[in-house]
Amino acid sequence: MKTKKQSHTREKIITAAYELFYAQGYQGATMDKIIERSGVSKPTVYSYFSTKEDLCVAYLKERHKREMASLDEAIDWEKTPQDRYMAVIRWLKRALMDSGYRGCGFFNMVSEIPDPGNPIIVEAKSYIDEFRETIKSLVLDVKNSEPKKKNLDPERIADTYYIVLCGAIMGSQEYREPWPIDRAIEEVERLIS
Repeated sequence: MKTKKQSHTREKIITAAYELFYAQGYQGATMDKIIERSGVSKPTVYSYFSTKEDLCVAYLKERHKREMASLDEAIDWEKTPQDRYMAVIRWLKRALMDSGYRGCGFFNMVSEIPDPGNPIIVEAKSYIDEFRETIKSLVLDVKNSEPKKKNLDPERIADTYYIVLCGAIMGSQEYREPWPIDRAIEEVERLIS
């Protein structure tokens, strides 16, 4: 069983990794920078995370937990199935703008690691799969909410929604402006029209 001090130390390390991996990427965020940012000694950091890869997986697990909680909160705030469906892209717009258009922490990490079997990629895909399933369940709710929506294809719409989101993230990251996500909002709404 971990003591409070051990949990606090681990949290400090992950917090430093969270900030640096997101801001600088996998290659740019060196272990020395993370150690310096955390204020934890090098031997202590390595006693918790034996490799940079292990630390990155822990960072992605923490990001996964935080982002899904934030997304779930945004969805739960809405009253109608259509508004819950649209909540995903509106949540993404706020997140992009709040980050200065840095993009998706998972997408950014995946772009740096070529091996699809790497534990970092496996963890990133775990988030992406859950994200896509969330969208699919929201489409299903829309489909079941009105007789005129009964022909919606939740799988296809969820995949298209996800692809549109990816393009909007990239466009907003490239231009450092909200117009790509604004266009994506319009397109995502059309998917259920």
